[in-house]
Amino acid sequence: MRLLPSAWCRRWLAPWLLVPWLVGAASAQLAPPTAPLSLASDPAVLARTALGAERGTLVVGVLRGDKAAYGIAHNPEPLVARAIAPASAEQPMFEIGSVTKVFTGLLLAQAVERGDVALDDSVGKLLAGHAEGVPPAVASITLRQLVTHTGCLPVMADGVTGGAALAEQFRSFDLPMFWAALARIHLTAAAPPCEARYSNFGMALLGQLLALRYGTSWGELVRARITEPLGMNDTVIPLGDKASRMAPPFAGDQRQRRFDMHAYAPASALRSTAADMLAFSRAILAGAHGPLGPAAARLLTPLARYEGAEIGYAVMVRGPETGRRTYYHAGVTEGYRTLWLLAPDTGEALIVLASNQRAPLQPVMLAIGKSRYPVPTTEVPIDPKRLADYAGDFRVGKAQVLGFTVRDGRLLARESGKGYNLLTPTGPDRFAVTAIGAQFVFRRGDGGEVIGVTLTQGGSRLEGRRVGVAVPQD
Repeated sequence: MRLLPSAWCRRWLAPWLLVPWLVGAASAQLAPPTAPLSLASDPAVLARTALGAERGTLVVGVLRGDKAAYGIAHNPEPLVARAIAPASAEQPMFEIGSVTKVFTGLLLAQAVERGDVALDDSVGKLLAGHAEGVPPAVASITLRQLVTHTGCLPVMADGVTGGAALAEQFRSFDLPMFWAALARIHLTAAAPPCEARYSNFGMALLGQLLALRYGTSWGELVRARITEPLGMNDTVIPLGDKASRMAPPFAGDQRQRRFDMHAYAPASALRSTAADMLAFSRAILAGAHGPLGPAAARLLTPLARYEGAEIGYAVMVRGPETGRRTYYHAGVTEGYRTLWLLAPDTGEALIVLASNQRAPLQPVMLAIGKSRYPVPTTEVPIDPKRLADYAGDFRVGKAQVLGFTVRDGRLLARESGKGYNLLTPTGPDRFAVTAIGAQFVFRRGDGGEVIGVTLTQGGSRLEGRRVGVAVPQD
């Protein structure tokens, strides 16, 4: 979930969710581990890297085939590995934040498989007889658009985008308040569909519509259809007697309170353990013949474009359609941070659970992206006079522009308003940010002039077209 001010969240989510090379460059300045990280790394090493110098507890669970392995790091205690038994009551619990959205996506996949709803069913259809005053454009939003963030819905209701107001809305909105907000919601465009734009409100709406369809609560649906069948006894909303097992939450050095919510539960309410999240991962990797049946395969089916890649049933999809694919979601609350990832081609899964919202998960995310989607990094000499061909601005989205300039015989790149990153030439019209596995490939028109650029990293791909004159050299 995007709990803090949007700019801060961009800094954390960027490595795979937005324009990865920009934030990734800053992350790469952190002290690297002695060996490249990947899904094959020792979970204890991954845990120490992902916690860094921040306070709190961090648990990494890795599934390889049918074998689970765990690593844990603590601070201020010495950053040493501690073995965790998968079924041990000592496994700490964490808020998983927006990884909760994957559970909501799975509930939709199950409902579609049952024939109870269809992806093109609208909000208006499912609310018929239950709510009044919903604007026609909002009523036209489909379940497909809700689960892919393409329904033109804002991040939150009532113009809230971040900070204390966002946290307060998460905590305070009950169902009557939520349905009342739906009637006054302002879409980001005249009518759906829209270019994908992350929406906590949209995912909460999806979950509440499913609960309404079945005459129960969203939490009860999760228990009855996912956690209980899979034996995920530590994946809950109310903690009850499990409260003492929650890893104490931090934001930097500051203690935080736990994050309870009501109507927004389908977006971010779940708490879980590494063992439970690997049980969840194992069931999805088992596909249509596993305990979740065909809904497991449906969950991972791409439904829409999403920021340089694709999105399935609330699951981010990276990698080419005919090649190796990676599925993931990340989460952050006031005191926790989470990364969940599947690699079906190798039968691997990863869960990272941190009790500090500032835990530096970026190096782990970037390293896995580099290992699964390597790009050429060997420097190939280039005539410095040719670098002027690439100087200029290239639009890669409605609000994203890449700028290239030449300094001291080297090409540099940046996003508008951000700092420059040095590029390494790796071939004709090709450059890389080698530390983070990002590659730029420039395209030329019939006359030989540079007209576009393609940015690839970690299985994502952004296309940019030239929109401005050359950036002045500094």
